[in-house]
Amino acid sequence: MPGPSPGLDEARVMPIETRDFAIQKRTDVVVTASQARRFAARHGLSTRRATELAIVVSELASNIVKHGIQGEIRLIWDPEAPPSGEIAIEARDVGPPIHDLQLAMTDGYDDRGPIDPALLLRRGGLGTGLGAIARLADRLEYREEKSGEEKGGKVLTARFRLA
Repeated sequence: MPGPSPGLDEARVMPIETRDFAIQKRTDVVVTASQARRFAARHGLSTRRATELAIVVSELASNIVKHGIQGEIRLIWDPEAPPSGEIAIEARDVGPPIHDLQLAMTDGYDDRGPIDPALLLRRGGLGTGLGAIARLADRLEYREEKSGEEKGGKVLTARFRLA
C-alpha cells in the first residue's frame, strides 16, 4: 500500500506573511503602493515585476477610494503556493458589486457599458484600471461577500507567481 501523498495534511515548511493597509483616502493609495513594491522585492520579485505589482496595488486601492465605502488591501506572501510561491493582493471593500467584471476589464468601459467621455474628468479615471490589473497580474479573481445586516462587499485578488 502506498504511503501518504503530499498534500494538505503535511506541515507547512515556511509561514505565510501578510501586511494589511486600510484604504480611505488618496494618500493611503500612494503609501500602500510604495510599501507593496518593497514587500514584493523583499520576497523575490524582480524590480520590474515588483513595480508592476505596485501599479496593481495602486489601481486596486484607487478603486476603493473612488467606488467603495471603506476598504483595505492585504498583501500575502505564500512561498509554498504552486508552482513556486506567489504574492497575492486582496482588495476588499464595502460597496456596490461589480455587475459585469469582463465588461469592466475592457478599456473605456465600466461594469455597465461604455464610459461617456463627458464624464471622464468627474469620474477620476479613464476606465482602464481593471484591464491593466488583468494584464499585469498572473491571475485575477473576484468574489462577493455577504456580511449580516451590513451592506455586502467585494474582494478582488490579483496573484503574482514568484518564478
